[in-house]
Order: sequence, then structure tokens, then C-alpha cells
Amino acid sequence: MIESDLDPWPVQALEATLGLATAGQSASADLPPLWHWLYFLPTAARAAIGPDGHMVNQEWVDSTLRRRRLFAAARTEFMRPLRIGVRAQMQERVLGRRDKQGKSGPFHVVTAEHQYFQDGKLCIREERDIVYLQGPVSAQPAPKDDFAIKTVSKDSWSLTLTPDPVMLMRFSALTFNSHLIHFDQLYTQREEGYPERVVHGPLVAIVLARLLALNQAERIRRFDFRARSPLYVNQVVQFMGKPETDRVELRAIGLSGMLAMEATAWLGPGAA
Repeated sequence: MIESDLDPWPVQALEATLGLATAGQSASADLPPLWHWLYFLPTAARAAIGPDGHMVNQEWVDSTLRRRRLFAAARTEFMRPLRIGVRAQMQERVLGRRDKQGKSGPFHVVTAEHQYFQDGKLCIREERDIVYLQGPVSAQPAPKDDFAIKTVSKDSWSLTLTPDPVMLMRFSALTFNSHLIHFDQLYTQREEGYPERVVHGPLVAIVLARLLALNQAERIRRFDFRARSPLYVNQVVQFMGKPETDRVELRAIGLSGMLAMEATAWLGPGAA
């Protein structure tokens, strides 16, 4: 069990980092959806950090598969909001490990459950899928879909954002994420095979969830996302949403219509 006082400063810092229109968060306000990722962070000693910037043997997996680590997907249920400035607890456990075979070779998936409590009540339950790949992977064609075409209408939501090196560095600092692919260009190109520094998957998911708040959506009761292809620094990203009754389909679209992330948010009140 890890505890946190949910200090308001990280929330203020992330708002400044994103630069999106917001009414601001007071010390007594509810934590925005997915912003619990700013808290309960592991603090690995310098000696425990591997060559990719991650903690060696982090998340209960063979260190030989640690060269490429991806936060691939999550399924988050919001029973009640976490309140900023109020002490909270988080506990985690591994739900499963799977060895799989993909187009680029074998990979390993670890699914972990995270539960967040406040005042003795369960507020958030989340399952995360972390993928571990063995070494650099050759470039694959980026997936596309026609979501952007279908959502060009007066009742669709959209915003554009260009993650620059400062945004990536700030987000890395706020989440204590020292993975070199987010800020070391030479490492990213030579060791991981990406053309440029990679935008954090959680950053993309947070902006998609923020799109709901910017359009005065009701409280989110569940948010699922799946990363489909990487986004790179200094490239424009279009965040889109299409409301459908009690849910919203969301996408992050990169250059030339590339599908980077797909998500679904279910709306409605949580537990009392």
C-alpha cells in the first residue's frame, strides 16, 4: 500500500504543461480523470536504473525483455472522484503474464491492477497492460481508420496539440518517468529504432480525457484506451471525440491520418 496526500502542485504543473483552457483546480477540487498517474510513483535509486532509463526488473518481468517497454492499454473505472489535498492510498497486484507472438517477434504482456482508496472507500480501479519487446522492431505501417472523416460534423469534438520537447520533458518530470525515448534523441534512434523522441502514451490518454471536460461532458465512469502507433515530438496531433448517448468514442490522430490511440469513455454518475 502506497500513500499520497494528493498535493495540488502536480495538478497545477500539469495544467501549465498542457496549456489547455481550464478553470483551474483548487486544493479542495476533484482530481481530473487519469491524473492519479501523477501520484503514487515508484522512486528507484540511481543504481537500480537500467540502460533504457527504467528501473531494472520493474513490474515483475524478466530483465531480458526490458529493452522496449510500452504502456499499451488501460481500463479505468471511476467509482468516485479522488479529492485533491486529501490523503489517499494505492495498492497494486499482478493479474497475469502472457507470452505472445507478433509480426516483429515474441513479446511479453504484464497486466496489473491498481486500486485507489480515499476515506476507506474504493475510488478508482484500473487494469494496465504493459508490453515488453525484445530489442528494436522494424517499422510497421501505421494503422488508419475513417474516424476523422465520420466525425466531421457540428456535434463532434476536436482539438489540436503539438507536443514539443519542453512538454515531453515536463511530463517526464511530473510522472518521474526517466525512459530515454521521451527526451534522448540519439538513444531513441540508435537503440530503439524510432525516428524521433516518442510522446508518452499516458500524456495522449490524458488529453483525450481532457477533451471530455473541455466539452462539459458528464462525469466519466469508465475510460478505456489502447495505443495503436507512436507519436513523435514536434508533430501535430488531432484529438477527436464523437458523443453517442452515454459514451464517447475518442481518437488521437497523427500525421496523414495515422491512428495513434483509440479510446472509449462511458459517462454517468459514480457511486455515492
